[in-house]
Amino acid sequence: MDFSNTWFIIDRNKQHEVISHEDLVKLESHSYTLLQNFKSHQDAMTEMSQLVRQNITAANQKINHVKSEH
Repeated sequence: MDFSNTWFIIDRNKQHEVISHEDLVKLESHSYTLLQNFKSHQDAMTEMSQLVRQNITAANQKINHVKSEH
């Protein structure tokens, strides 16, 4: 399989990143968690954007829950 034009969403240092295969192979395998791979940079960025929005929604819900307890 040719990964030269593949893009990945990884979790590294508790943050999502979009990274090319070329850059991914330079990382130490224990330094990240592979979440998904995509055929294009645009597809990877679109998915990461959705993940970030989900994280923001979840954080807002936690904040609202804490506020309502006080």
